[in-house]
Amino acid sequence: MKRVISGAIGISLMLGVVLYGSPLLFFCFVVVVVLVASHEYFSMISNIGVKGFPIEGGVLSFLLLLGFILGIKWLLIFSIIFPVVLFATWCFRGKSVKVALDTVAYTFFGIFYIAGLGGYFLLIHSLEGGSKMIIFLLLLIWTGDAAAYYGGRKFGKHKILPVVSPNKTVEGAIANILGTLIASGLSHVWFFEEFLLSHCLIVAFMCGIIGQFGDFFESLIKRNCQVKDSGSLIPGHGGFLDRIDSLLFAGPVFYCYYQLFLGT
Repeated sequence: MKRVISGAIGISLMLGVVLYGSPLLFFCFVVVVVLVASHEYFSMISNIGVKGFPIEGGVLSFLLLLGFILGIKWLLIFSIIFPVVLFATWCFRGKSVKVALDTVAYTFFGIFYIAGLGGYFLLIHSLEGGSKMIIFLLLLIWTGDAAAYYGGRKFGKHKILPVVSPNKTVEGAIANILGTLIASGLSHVWFFEEFLLSHCLIVAFMCGIIGQFGDFFESLIKRNCQVKDSGSLIPGHGGFLDRIDSLLFAGPVFYCYYQLFLGT
C-alpha cells in the first residue's frame, strides 16, 4: 500500500509539473530531483570509503543543468572548467594523494551520470510539443518497468545478469519491451499523434532496451557500494535515483532519435 500511495503521489506531481508548470518550474523540478539523486549517490559511495565532494558536486550539477538551458556554448564552458574546479577543491581539502584520483573521479562521474544525462529532459521539454514528448517517454518507462516486474514474477525463470541484479530475468526483460511497445501504441492513439506509429514503436523498442541498461547500471553501482536502495525518501520505492535510473539512459536516446529523424 505504501508503494501504491507514494507512487500515485509522485506520478501526479510529475504529471502536474510537466503538463501545467512553466519552463522555470520544470527546470526547478529537474534540479531538485537531480540534487536529491546526487546526494544519494554520494551517500552510496561513502559506504565504500570514497567521500567525494558532495557540496561541490551539487553546485557543479546545478551549473551543468543551467548549461542545458543557456545553450551549447555555456554547456561546453562549464564542462571544461569542472575538472579544474574539482582538482582545486582537492588541493584545498584533500589529505591523501593515494585517494585523490578516487575522490575526484567519483565526483566527476556522479555529476555527468546524473546531471549530464538528466539534463536531456530539459532539452526535450524545450522542443515544440516537448511536454507531450516527456509524458510519452515517462509512460514508456513506467509501463515497461511495471510489465517487467509482474512478468518477471509470473514467468521469470532465466536470470539475465545475476551478478549485478539477481532478481532480473530474461522473461521480465522481454515483458518490459512488450510493455513499452503497447504503451507507445496506446499513446499514439490517445494523445501523441505528432509521431507516426512506426516512429513511436521504434522509440519504444529502443527505450525499452536502453532503459533496462540504465537499471542494470545503477544496480551495478549499488552492488559495488553494498546497498540495497539508493535511499529511502520514497516509501516502498527506495530513493530518487532508483526511480530515475532507466529515465537517465532513455532520455538521451529519445532526444537523439528526435534530432536525427524527426527534427526539422
